[in-house]
Amino acid sequence: MTIQRIAILLLLTFGQVQGANAVFMDLQSGSLMGMVHASVGGTFADNHHVSAGVGYVPKLDNHEEMSMVSLRYRYQNPYQFNFSVKDRDFGISPVNFGMAVLVGSHKDLFVELPDKYPSGYYNPTAIRLIFNYQSILHLSEKTEVYFDISVLDVGLISYVREPEFFMDNYDYLGLEGVTNWGFGMRHQF
Repeated sequence: MTIQRIAILLLLTFGQVQGANAVFMDLQSGSLMGMVHASVGGTFADNHHVSAGVGYVPKLDNHEEMSMVSLRYRYQNPYQFNFSVKDRDFGISPVNFGMAVLVGSHKDLFVELPDKYPSGYYNPTAIRLIFNYQSILHLSEKTEVYFDISVLDVGLISYVREPEFFMDNYDYLGLEGVTNWGFGMRHQF
């Protein structure tokens, strides 16, 4: 992914954010977003959140170094449990859902089919759709930390096609085989 594409994506996001009710910055690790993933976004119509970000995965024994960009949507359920600890107020939003388009970049991923494959043989491997669930702890009115569970589009398709394989080989009704998890922090400005 070129720097120009990343810059265009972020500029488009900043253009959208101007009409937002609230602007936020999000920093996440894991859950298919990389070792570190930074996003900027906005809140629209109270419970709808859109953000764009960049992420990084270091080189490991089983894969190449990778950079990525994302465009994400999250619906944050307005239902929240409130509680106090030592005169400090907190809140928990247990059920929030979203999805993201993730574009990864390293030498084995492609957006356009390489010439060595017949037309239509593969779908682009660099573009993925991710579905996610978040449980959010509100530290203050402007700062949140969250636990995120994600499922990749191809993982969900595999699970639907062969649920017996996953149920026989993984825990939690086989979902352990197709889910990833991570943590993040979000601050509203």
